[in-house]
Amino acid sequence: MSSVNKEIHLLEYVDLLVQHRWMIIRNMVLVAVIAVIVAFLLPKKYTATATLMPPQEQEKMSMTQALSDLSVPGISLPTPASYSEIMAEILKSRSVNVRVIQRRFFSRSDSLPLYRILDFDNKDQALLYMPQITRFIVTNEGIIKISVTLRDAGLAADVANAFVEELDRVNQKKSVSRAKNSRLYIESQLRQTDQKLDQATKALAEFQREHKAVSLEEQTKASILQAGELKGEILAKELQIGVMLQTMKRRNPLVIRAQRELNELLQQYKQLQSGKDLDDSNEVIPSLNQVPGLGTELAELMREVKIQETVWQLLNQQYYQTKIQEARDTPTVQVLDAATAPVIPSSPRKKAIVIVFTLLSFILSILWAFVLHYRQSLEQRPEEKQRWNKIITALHSDINTFRQKTKNLFSRIKQ
Repeated sequence: MSSVNKEIHLLEYVDLLVQHRWMIIRNMVLVAVIAVIVAFLLPKKYTATATLMPPQEQEKMSMTQALSDLSVPGISLPTPASYSEIMAEILKSRSVNVRVIQRRFFSRSDSLPLYRILDFDNKDQALLYMPQITRFIVTNEGIIKISVTLRDAGLAADVANAFVEELDRVNQKKSVSRAKNSRLYIESQLRQTDQKLDQATKALAEFQREHKAVSLEEQTKASILQAGELKGEILAKELQIGVMLQTMKRRNPLVIRAQRELNELLQQYKQLQSGKDLDDSNEVIPSLNQVPGLGTELAELMREVKIQETVWQLLNQQYYQTKIQEARDTPTVQVLDAATAPVIPSSPRKKAIVIVFTLLSFILSILWAFVLHYRQSLEQRPEEKQRWNKIITALHSDINTFRQKTKNLFSRIKQ
């Protein structure tokens, strides 16, 4: 019996839809025509995309690399942001966006700043609008995509490529600034070391002339040379830490590691001075304190010359490296695909608009058919109709009360 009732109810629904079929078809056609007209009247927008390769390993920042290499037992460190994500944040920065907004582009048969092309009075207003027309996406592979959506296809491509140029400019500026600070610091240390080396060389030559070139035993000479090299490495390591502190904090993992290496060199130098090995159980080589009288003075002079020579060589090598880094003008970003003017607009999606609105009108028309059928059936159920009338009357009363209170409030405000 229940199955028969279900079939009857379903047949009633189908019959209801058939009765109102022309109304449903009329609404669908009307809405479809309106949707087609609206889709063609909506302004076309084009999206141009520039694609950047992920940065190479040697271009990664030292802080990011150091944090990635850290391994602390029992402590899980957060994964540092990739360099591609950092570059995407630079693209979103105010400084980059302001420079793009102020750049001049060819539009409307004239060269105008971007904010004027976008019909804004100043760059601050255009700056608030930029997130609506730009997107910066970093894929899982680290590839950076710069997308710009505008009504002019050529302008969209030019703006996307302008973001690439501004990103490269910012990276070069920061890199050159760090290299310049390092170069100036090394220059001052190199001048001081050159003076010390000249003084040490003259003092050794004067001592050898006065004392007829006093010589030491081969083992003692090896000790002196080793001590000189260690001292030179100590000074070079101190210099390296000084260079690092120009751009890093003392808590930086690289600075801590360099300080640990310096402490090890100081410990070795102290052991060489005392002539003891790590266990202090037997003498490895004679200490410099054991070289008597005149030999000790000669050893000090030779060691000082060796120290200054070692430091000068290391400083000179680092100096030319920083000069090369400062003079480098190669691009810091690698463009995989430059943005080109798209041929097909990205919006509006005409087919989607027509299909969605037509389906929506079909659904709403079916609902309206059921509403009409329900209103007609109320004539046969007076009690239910009366309840609906009470509900409608109550709603009208609430609406009238709200209007009256609103009117009184406005009248009080005007007084």
